[in-house]
Amino acid sequence: MTMRISTPFMFARGVDMMLKKQVSLSDTELQLASGKRILRPSDDPSASVRILDLKETQSKLEQFQRNAEAAKAKLGQEEAALTSVQNLLQRVRELAVAGNNDTYSTENRTALAKEIREHLGNFLQLANTRDANGEYIFAGYQTNTPPMSQTDVGLATYSMTYSGDSGQRVVMIGESREVAMGDPGSIFMEFAANAGGTTNVGEVLNNIVVNFEAGNGDANALTDLDTALGEILNTRALIGARMNAIDEQKTANDSFDIAVNQVRSTLEDLDYAEAVSRFNQQLTALQASQQSFLKIQDLNLFNFLR
Repeated sequence: MTMRISTPFMFARGVDMMLKKQVSLSDTELQLASGKRILRPSDDPSASVRILDLKETQSKLEQFQRNAEAAKAKLGQEEAALTSVQNLLQRVRELAVAGNNDTYSTENRTALAKEIREHLGNFLQLANTRDANGEYIFAGYQTNTPPMSQTDVGLATYSMTYSGDSGQRVVMIGESREVAMGDPGSIFMEFAANAGGTTNVGEVLNNIVVNFEAGNGDANALTDLDTALGEILNTRALIGARMNAIDEQKTANDSFDIAVNQVRSTLEDLDYAEAVSRFNQQLTALQASQQSFLKIQDLNLFNFLR
């Protein structure tokens, strides 16, 4: 039995083959233009799923790095404020040493008291320092409320009040690592007083002012100032440790990101040498298919009879 192949069938078959080759050639062109091996998930479903997972991992790493930068900036501002407080207290300590000298007169001590009163006002400003977002850095979670306030400066009834809380805001800087972005203003409050009980930085400075203005020395000043300075130094040490931890984690995040990029590259990046070779082969095959189609057009009975 002889099978007859109609002219329309041959035409359709030829056109279909050329279209398929054109699609393959177009895909290769898109790969070369984008530099990506996978143009659509169906090209490699398993690799596409893996690439999505890697992209999510990189997105997390980028967020961790942003968190780390924000935390380091806040800690840097806190460090600057505490450095200023430390310098202020060291200056007051120098003045207290001088004022406790028996050779100092009432007039001399009164002059020292004026400077210490100014330092007390400066301390209040430093304790109420705000960050670039306008938030109070020593207020714990109460970042919109000034943490420190004082009344009766220069009087025995002086008081300094802390309106913040003991909260510490933390951020994730790694998959399983978080860091505190600051310290509450309680570091300036409620430390052991030389006279017994507890005191705070404001009260220590004000007591010196009151005693010096009265022409007296202050027997507790040096010990209480040293205690306050110790609190500041301990806090600065913690800040330094956090900043070192942030730097270490940022380096680890960068290294992990490089590793993820390498894995992602092996899955989605195009082998240009292979793609160019494939493109040339596909172009040659398409051209051959077109030439064959032109010749097939002439293979019909009417052309034969002409």
